[in-house]
Amino acid sequence: MNSLINMAGTAFSRVMVAFLGVPLIVVINGLSNLYSAVTELFVNVPETVQQGQPVSLKSIAWDSRDAVKMIFSDKCLRIFVPSALILNLLSAGPLSLMLPFCMEKNLTVDMYGYLMSVYTAVSLLCVVMLGIVKMQPKARIWVMDLGISAAEVFMILAYHAKGFASMCVFAFLASFLNCAGNTVLNASLMLALPEERRGAILGFIQSVSVGGVALSAVIYGFLGDIFPPYMVFTVGKALSVLSMLYLCFHPETKAFVLKH
Repeated sequence: MNSLINMAGTAFSRVMVAFLGVPLIVVINGLSNLYSAVTELFVNVPETVQQGQPVSLKSIAWDSRDAVKMIFSDKCLRIFVPSALILNLLSAGPLSLMLPFCMEKNLTVDMYGYLMSVYTAVSLLCVVMLGIVKMQPKARIWVMDLGISAAEVFMILAYHAKGFASMCVFAFLASFLNCAGNTVLNASLMLALPEERRGAILGFIQSVSVGGVALSAVIYGFLGDIFPPYMVFTVGKALSVLSMLYLCFHPETKAFVLKH
């Protein structure tokens, strides 16, 4: 449900950019966050064993330390988690800078909105399909291996595409394959985490991922001011392909997916 809501909302917002423009979308986004914050005041949280315990910087640091120790003590997690975080660092920046990239390629804001809608809407389609189709373990391995690796290649082709239509086609293929591969990876990772520490580990991964997205945008933005964006994006995606080939074709990865 979280994936469906995020992707549907992202796809819709990209279309809104084409009709309303970027400044108004920024205002709407800020108002939606305020609305969300107000509605959370009325959420009824079920009681748990740890409810009522004080949350401090020390307790958060303690949970993060335990999460890191658990990740590196497991032979599969110490391959999966760092690889996923590296992919996040290398792949998040280009998406954050797609608007100036499109402007440099002489595409209109409308085209940018439609391009990003294609990229996100097809992810929604993929999630629905994977929720319906039941795959055998060996099929899941191939979906993850080929999906994540080939998605990076198709995004490189999208960056170098000459026409808007060809960019949309390559973005469509990249988004579908990336979503399929990451869905298998995330499902296996979720099942592999020990239940008693699942929240701490997922919280740590989420925190590092959010920081990685911001850092990735800064790095790509800085390099994009020096070199042509398409060149910077291509190098970043090429590095991410190498990282994913290591992850996807590592012997432990196959055993990990087959087991979970």
